[in-house]
Amino acid sequence: MKPCRYAIKPIASTVTAFLFMVCFAFHAISAEKTYSPKSSDEFEVLSLVLSSEVVANNWTTKDLICFSVQQMDPSPELVKALRKRNLNVCSSAEGQEKFTCGFEVRTKFVDFDASHSARIRAEVMDYRDINTGQGDLAVLQRTGEYSVRKIDGKWSVSSYTHWNGAEF
Repeated sequence: MKPCRYAIKPIASTVTAFLFMVCFAFHAISAEKTYSPKSSDEFEVLSLVLSSEVVANNWTTKDLICFSVQQMDPSPELVKALRKRNLNVCSSAEGQEKFTCGFEVRTKFVDFDASHSARIRAEVMDYRDINTGQGDLAVLQRTGEYSVRKIDGKWSVSSYTHWNGAEF
């Protein structure tokens, strides 16, 4: 019986070491998949697009909005900065994990020239039925592309083109 007990300790140590390495690797990979704006202009454009979606969808300040950028979760610093602009946002992963977001905005830069223009796609998903247990699928609310211009140092939306069934 004693040899069996002694064989378990090395196996348990090996398994523990393996699990530690796997968890560390997942943490390192997830840290690489967060999005941080490369400039204040990128931040301004994202803030403008998210603010525009809040208005277009008649969301209130109580509606928690999950969002992602370039198929990545936003960095905690980006979320914090957007909250300072009175946007009730969190990362998509955080909100979906806790089932707290009623809506999600997925954004993707199509074109960005910090000197004068940007195009950014936005896809809005509605999770309210899933969160209440009344449905199993998210509802695609709208998809479109914002054209944003920088005039006299200030960014503003110049147009929004709605897409019907377009691939994001």
